[in-house]
Amino acid sequence: MYCHNIESYFVRYLESKGIFLVKEFKDKVKYKDLTLNKIKDQICIISEFHKRTLGYTGVMNKRLDNNIGRTVEQYKIYNRRFKKDLDVIENLKSKSGFQEKISHVGRKYLTRSEKCVDNLYKNHYIELIVRSMNRIEMCLRDTCFDNLRKDNNIEVMDVKGCCYNMVEMDAVYFLNRLKRKGVDIDFIHTAADFCKCESLNDNSVQFILSMLSYPYEFMKCYSRYKYHTKNWDEEEYLSKLNKAMNEDGDSLI
Repeated sequence: MYCHNIESYFVRYLESKGIFLVKEFKDKVKYKDLTLNKIKDQICIISEFHKRTLGYTGVMNKRLDNNIGRTVEQYKIYNRRFKKDLDVIENLKSKSGFQEKISHVGRKYLTRSEKCVDNLYKNHYIELIVRSMNRIEMCLRDTCFDNLRKDNNIEVMDVKGCCYNMVEMDAVYFLNRLKRKGVDIDFIHTAADFCKCESLNDNSVQFILSMLSYPYEFMKCYSRYKYHTKNWDEEEYLSKLNKAMNEDGDSLI
């Protein structure tokens, strides 16, 4: 069996639900060749994975991580730290090239990031968390074509990212990947399609759009600069920041 013995219980559970681990897929999906129908099909497969695993309370090689709310809490921390730092950077008499860029665009990105979090709470984010906990929802996390497909059964290459989380997050992971790859689709309509498959309401649509709109790549790049977690020089940090801004794209809310 394609698994370690320690994981066999979880794998057997998945197999009982018609979800099978495979070592590889026969063909490779190229993002530049994606069609809207292919994307819609993948959304349906993600939703079907959720429905088949709903309510699982067993074990894997350890108890599944509970990641409900973690991403939003991380975003709130980013916002607080960046707001404090931005005040300092704007008042520096002498700025590096990176700091000049932050000083120029920082308020725009801070406003955007705060709006995303505010929109979550405006659209009953806490109620979505409660629903997820009550239903015991599971996310796969890696929901893209190179990890999840369906033939006669659902096939998955890696289930190590499985965790308890709101099912909306799997849509966020999937659509964020498409966004970073530059796939040109109507993300608002696609988020609504996912929620229709999952029988979720507009609060969930707004959750997905808010998460997609959060300037995560920008905040991550700034955090790397602040804590010097990468061995990059000033010019390289600035280049990475420009790339991050491009990947974040425009807000959807």
